[in-house]
Amino acid sequence: MNWKLILTILCFFLLSGAMSAQVSKTLHQTFTLDGAQKVNVNVVGKKIEIKETKGSRILIEVKVTISLPNANLLNYIANDGRYDLIKTLNAGTKELSIGSKKSNDVIIIKGEECLESLEYIIYLPESVKFANNSTLVNGEE
Repeated sequence: MNWKLILTILCFFLLSGAMSAQVSKTLHQTFTLDGAQKVNVNVVGKKIEIKETKGSRILIEVKVTISLPNANLLNYIANDGRYDLIKTLNAGTKELSIGSKKSNDVIIIKGEECLESLEYIIYLPESVKFANNSTLVNGEE
């Protein structure tokens, strides 16, 4: 057998194994302002980016990456609401708070801890003020 062919096949298998070590999924949520003039976002993630948009709705895009090569697991925990956010409106101060729905326990599959990475892009209407209460993890600030 040709050595170039063997080397090419070997490289293909090594790269495909390394690339399948993680699984990602992008989730979207939309919130109405309900008369709020200020928005607090309280999430924990690797990257949090705020962008202005026209309109009166808040769109949050969450990219979830898990360390295990299991797309079914990611779909299951995402559909179960693990990454859902909730909003709370303080009518007196006209302040809308958006934060995590519940605390997320560590996921362990076959004795291996599943690490999660969350990246947020938050599209806020230009008509509201933003108060950043979010936290970056993994050594970034």
